[in-house]
Amino acid sequence: MKKYLILAAFALAMVSCKDSGLHNSFIYFSEAQPTNVDEITAFPKKFVRTYTLDYSHRLVVEPKCAYIKEIETITALKSELDSIPEFELRNNQVFDKFENKQYKTFIKGDTIAFEIERLDTIFSFAENEIAKQYKSSLVLNKEVDGKYQTSILRLSTIGAKHIQLGTKKDFAKLKTELKIPFVAEMKENDTLHVLLTPTRADFRKLLRLDGFEYATFYLMK
Repeated sequence: MKKYLILAAFALAMVSCKDSGLHNSFIYFSEAQPTNVDEITAFPKKFVRTYTLDYSHRLVVEPKCAYIKEIETITALKSELDSIPEFELRNNQVFDKFENKQYKTFIKGDTIAFEIERLDTIFSFAENEIAKQYKSSLVLNKEVDGKYQTSILRLSTIGAKHIQLGTKKDFAKLKTELKIPFVAEMKENDTLHVLLTPTRADFRKLLRLDGFEYATFYLMK
């Protein structure tokens, strides 16, 4: 029975993501933000590094992509691992025959713990993605059906904040504090999403705001 629990934990670690990301954004923009700012084709050197939330959660910014790295630890007895044909111990490292890779492994007595890394790309300069640098922020725009989902990496002297816009609560905040013009798309009296058309000055003010629902601060490593 324990064999199947280990396999289930492994499968879950490989395919699932902690629900820390924003899905089905309520907020879209009519243009890539901020307007009247040139696109960049790679991330500037001052942003390129690894930022850390804790040991298991890191934000990695490379010149051509940015991603979240999550580390999942699976623990089992050596006898339990030996009973699973997909895995074997090679030079004190757990080796996955199916994936043809080894995992960082810790052994204490009869107990084996190994780490699985899961990567969640947040930006990769794909054809439908536009990045812009504005002061100390990277603004990451993704085109979806002619409108843009936008997230922000805001750099400080000690780390970076990843902000994902936006929920209905975020929209209420923007509507109250910034008065950005918008159009609501409706279906059967329900608002599906809103389309914002901020000026560059509006967006500059937005970048100064805090209190968004999906905002995570990572320290410089």
